[in-house]
Amino acid sequence: MVSLSTMFFYICLLIFVLPGSSWARLAEEEPLNDDRCQPMEYHCYHRPPDECPPLNATSRCKVDDKCKFAVLCCNLSLEQIKDEFTRANINLANHRIQAIHIRNASIQSLNLNELKSWRTLTSLSITDGNIGNVTGEFGKHSSVACLNMSSNGITNFENRSLVNLYNMTMLDLSHNNLSNVPRFKKDGDFTLDISNNAPMFCTNLYEIKNGRPEIQFNNYNNTKCCVTNNFHWFNSTDFISLEEVERIYQIRQNCTKNCKCEPHRWHYLPGQPTIISVKVDCSKQNFTEMPTPLPQNAISLNISYNNISSLESFSSDDTYKSVRELYADNNEITSILPLEGTNFISNFALLRLKHNKLKSIPTYLLTNIFDRNYISRHVYLGQNYLQCDCNTAKVLKVWLLTKQKHVLDFDEIYCENMNVKVIDLNASTLCQSQHDWTDYIYYIITLEVFLLVGLIAKVFYDYWVFKTAGYLPWPASKMPKLPCDWLCE
Repeated sequence: MVSLSTMFFYICLLIFVLPGSSWARLAEEEPLNDDRCQPMEYHCYHRPPDECPPLNATSRCKVDDKCKFAVLCCNLSLEQIKDEFTRANINLANHRIQAIHIRNASIQSLNLNELKSWRTLTSLSITDGNIGNVTGEFGKHSSVACLNMSSNGITNFENRSLVNLYNMTMLDLSHNNLSNVPRFKKDGDFTLDISNNAPMFCTNLYEIKNGRPEIQFNNYNNTKCCVTNNFHWFNSTDFISLEEVERIYQIRQNCTKNCKCEPHRWHYLPGQPTIISVKVDCSKQNFTEMPTPLPQNAISLNISYNNISSLESFSSDDTYKSVRELYADNNEITSILPLEGTNFISNFALLRLKHNKLKSIPTYLLTNIFDRNYISRHVYLGQNYLQCDCNTAKVLKVWLLTKQKHVLDFDEIYCENMNVKVIDLNASTLCQSQHDWTDYIYYIITLEVFLLVGLIAKVFYDYWVFKTAGYLPWPASKMPKLPCDWLCE
């Protein structure tokens, strides 16, 4: 049996007699202490173009002199990579190759299925090239933690291209032409750079920001998105910043209780912060009163399909002052008079009160508003059942017919006390049945004026005849004397 001291002696002897060349080879394989060789979880291996192999080099790929597990390739296509690796004596099966940077690659369609054998990589950079789109997907056992595919002009990723990168902590897709960020799986801390992608849709950016609030964005100030295909935009620009996307998130988070808030428009004023007007949807919530308070700059309010009976909040609640569109169909509203004198009635663009319990329509409240702006103001009053009378037939019916470009459902307003539409009322029949004598009052007054003038003229004529001829004409001469006649004798 060999003693411990003897075993230790043989181990030491083996170490000392190990050839010097083997020690040199092991030492050579160890990476040098250089920043580019630090753990690549939050930065990808990336080298400038002046470090590319010269044009007369044996291969367009080379192992980094200062980082033995990193490879730099330049000016090649995906089909050339395997050959260039062979020429440079690079074996990806060697688990010490952990990082690759490919510069200026010309690839019409990058198929990630061809990279599934690169499982040992923790960092992959394909930058500053010309890539049309990305297809396929990384292998399920890929170790890539940092992926940089910036500055390639990429327009599209297939849906599942990046979903297998479970270890990824850094994704750089900046300076491309993407309209959507490809799907990716990663819990916890994650850094994303999607700056300078002109067609990027705000809806997609918001979904990422809302679904993954822990994500950190690189180049925050240069990350913008396009709103033209997603929101109602106007004025001077169709791009908004990531900061404004975060404001959208806050708008939705801080909405009125039991309501949903969405951005409506971006108002850009020189030298002032951007104002985001808000759409508030409180429909189908069984409200019996108007929701309050509304968010700042609420421009559109939907309270349809509730049990609200009054619009008093427009005159009593200051948060309603910016509302310009009101959707209040299918409620219990009995009158629009509470809107009189409010900011809404002076500036509204849309008022919907279909299927309510209006009993009358005060035309004076809307006439001046319509006359001031003939095109853009619209009212819906259909499926309300009014108390109809002669005035309804003679005034409201005529008003509806003259304002039909504003009251778009003018032919859907009915009478509660008779089975007929308001616009089908017959004024002559309805007013006659009510014995309305107001039409003749002017004739009666005129007749009375003529009789009074004639009586005064007759008195003066009788007086003149009596003074000149000494007698009274008929009928004054036939009238019996009265007790007061002695005053005239």
